[in-house]
Amino acid sequence: MQLASFLRRLRLSPFFNSLIVMGGYILSRVTGLVRDVILAAQFGTSPDFAAYRAAFKVPDLLYIVIIGGALGSTFIPVFIEVWDRDGSERAWRMASAVLTWVLGLLALASGLLWVLAPLLIGWFFGGQGFSPTGRELITDLTRLFLLSPLLLGLGGLAMAALNARDRFTLPAMAPSVYNLGIIAGTLVLAPRLGIWGTAWGVIVGALGYLLVQIPGLFRLGMRLRLTMGRGMAELRTIASQMAPRVVGQSAAQLSILVTAALTARLALGDEKLAGLDYAYQLMLLPYGIFALSLSTVAFPLLARLFADRQLDELADRVRQTLRMILFLTLPATVMLMVLAVPLVRLVLQRGEFDQVSLTFTVMPLLAYATALPAFAASEILIRTFYAMQQTLVPVLVGLLQVGLNLGLGILALNMGGNVGTLALAFSVANNIEMLLLLILLQRLLPGIWRDGALRRSVLASGLATVVLGGMVWTVRQMSLATLPFLALDGLYAWRADMLALVAWLVAVGMVALALYVTLAAFLGSGEARIVLSRLRHLAARER
Repeated sequence: MQLASFLRRLRLSPFFNSLIVMGGYILSRVTGLVRDVILAAQFGTSPDFAAYRAAFKVPDLLYIVIIGGALGSTFIPVFIEVWDRDGSERAWRMASAVLTWVLGLLALASGLLWVLAPLLIGWFFGGQGFSPTGRELITDLTRLFLLSPLLLGLGGLAMAALNARDRFTLPAMAPSVYNLGIIAGTLVLAPRLGIWGTAWGVIVGALGYLLVQIPGLFRLGMRLRLTMGRGMAELRTIASQMAPRVVGQSAAQLSILVTAALTARLALGDEKLAGLDYAYQLMLLPYGIFALSLSTVAFPLLARLFADRQLDELADRVRQTLRMILFLTLPATVMLMVLAVPLVRLVLQRGEFDQVSLTFTVMPLLAYATALPAFAASEILIRTFYAMQQTLVPVLVGLLQVGLNLGLGILALNMGGNVGTLALAFSVANNIEMLLLLILLQRLLPGIWRDGALRRSVLASGLATVVLGGMVWTVRQMSLATLPFLALDGLYAWRADMLALVAWLVAVGMVALALYVTLAAFLGSGEARIVLSRLRHLAARER
């Protein structure tokens, strides 16, 4: 009995829930990486794969606009309030009304996009990058992918309802199930059906994303039916709170679409677009594990602190999270840049992913890596604005970022830039967005950045990162004579050279990690000192 009681308390604890959320993010990134490895081996940067990636853009934007994370962040507090105040029956009635409206909007928008798909694809991906046959394939794939927002939308509502009742395990598994569907489609169907096998894997994965969460809803006593919810004031509350958040989240997706559309204007734009997406996914790996998980866990606490008017504690929590994000992402940025070639070779170069694919991936990865700290820091900054119910500020800054990315990208094209330059335009726009968010948050929380611990931590992490980059670059240059595949123009055979590449990366990575943490701690980083303290504690226990 005591053990059962302890386990029940553990499942309800915020710490345990945080571990589940972070574990879900890590598992999602790992399965996403495996997915990209398999896709790269099967398709490389072929025109068919480029069409597949391009076809995702419009349905992804539809999903973000109609539902995305914005509905969850507005639905959850209202669902909790209605459940606690009026009971589960009325809460499920409200959820039914939200479901009805979401399904209606998604069906209407999907039908409209089905009709307009040729026009939109010609607009976004016209130019020399895609042939007429390629644009026709993008159109056909886009129409198939319009099924996924419907399934993901339902899955998103299920996730919001489960999270609202402190059920986190099944929602944390859902993104990985989605990735497994794509992996299955690529391994089982693609050898016979080509890119269409992977495309159907997307639909299977989206269905799995929904179905894996259904048992949890039944355990909650789910009672859903189609209803318009007439007279329910909560629907108006959800709709009014969603509007600015939808625009804000759409800005990030629009920025990615802008970069892809400009890439389609380049010679060999289809292959370069495929490489651009591989590079973006590699940049998202540390972003998702570090920034997204830390910010997701911090957001509910920030909202509670603001509701209780504990602004000093809120500012301190933001600084702590930002310090940790920068401590983790600054060295990741340098490692992605200095080790871009060996990392891409290790993860992707096999099968159809050849030397040309490597070049088209490494060029944008170098530029995307410079966006990582700003991209990661913006995550906690934006969530802080949301926690303080200041939704308009990040929306306007996000739209400015999209416009700046577009303007810089067009300027780069007119000056003869290539895919790496377009990724750099994205990076510059995101860095400016972060700076604006820092300045504007200072106006809401005066003195938030006047903190000695924050300055010491960021300075220590920055200096340690510079030393780290110099050390790794020097070791890489010294190793070229014996390991020529560390350079972009070096020959690499993945079966023959992979073991040596893995051994070199592991050795350099371990030394680099030890150097970075030790030097950052010596320079005054509290985060590094915590890491060293934990390691010493573990070593003492082993003895």
